[in-house]
Amino acid sequence: MSKTAITITTINVPNFIEGICQNLIKYNRLNSAAMIVIGDVKTPAETRGYCKKMADKFKAEIEYLDIKDQKKALAKHKELLELFPYNTPDRVMLGGMLSYLRGFDRLIAVDDDNYTTEHDFVGFHSITGTEVNLELIKNDMGWFNVHSALQEENNIPFYPRGYPWKQRKPEANKINYQLKKVKVVANQGLVLEDPDIDAISRLFHPIRATAMKADFKPQFGLHPGTWSPFNYQNTSLCRELIPLYYRPLSTLRNGDIWTAYLINKLAGHFGHVITFGQPLVKQLRNSHNLWNDLDIELINNRATDDLISLLRNVALTKKTYFEALGELIINCQKDLKKSKLKTGPEKEMITQFFVEYQKWYKIVDKIIN
Repeated sequence: MSKTAITITTINVPNFIEGICQNLIKYNRLNSAAMIVIGDVKTPAETRGYCKKMADKFKAEIEYLDIKDQKKALAKHKELLELFPYNTPDRVMLGGMLSYLRGFDRLIAVDDDNYTTEHDFVGFHSITGTEVNLELIKNDMGWFNVHSALQEENNIPFYPRGYPWKQRKPEANKINYQLKKVKVVANQGLVLEDPDIDAISRLFHPIRATAMKADFKPQFGLHPGTWSPFNYQNTSLCRELIPLYYRPLSTLRNGDIWTAYLINKLAGHFGHVITFGQPLVKQLRNSHNLWNDLDIELINNRATDDLISLLRNVALTKKTYFEALGELIINCQKDLKKSKLKTGPEKEMITQFFVEYQKWYKIVDKIIN
């Protein structure tokens, strides 16, 4: 039986875990899933007791690791630990690497404000790592707005956080299905209530997603070459992708988005696909200062088109995902140096993104090879 790791980091008592446990029981998934909860400096001390209580109540496999536990579990990999500052959501990636080292077949990352719905949470994410006959959306633009699959209560169109601003056109919602047998390497479950959108979009008008539209398949894939960003919540990765997944700190709030574009590129190179749709979760979003979020996202939003141009044009030849990631990093760095992109904060952010990613790559290469 394949085994799925559900990874979480939180600075709150993770009360949402009870809903995940109830979902696992409802769909008979207790024996095929385990939870790894990564604590932080600010995580309340009572979190350990809460996780044990949930594990005992539901007979679920739930492991809580505070800072001391993390140092012990990764004692042989101190360089990896040092990549992740305290009091940042990026520490969830420690759970991802632990799941890889422990032999899990796939990883599901969730945020602590994601609440499961009536849908089979692990069951739908189990598409990751399998070959299936699937309806793929191919768009001549090379982009598809996956949020067009969600019904907004006031019929306001909206796009995922980090979606390139130059590509925000009505054509990005056009659907052209092609049925193919493909390997799925990542799946993003869509988010109801308060989906993940840019700060500027939140400031313009509140968005509330109420359902997935009936004319969409429960899970739809994007044809290789048709791209969409995805974040690191309600998202699953096949085992091959877990060591690839890193969010460089220099990219700030949108590090996960730029990483998603790397995965779009790599998946396309291998002819594999990323799926969207089920399982839906409800996001009861933690408090944010939207003006601060806007300041943090601004340079990234301006630089995204240049990053995309690099990724679209870079040549890849390697035969495994991890080797192709190394090749992608090196070739993008070379192409960036040769480009006519003017020196400025945007070019600096792209430069640092690949510098930090290369550091991650070298550390992980030592661990897995």
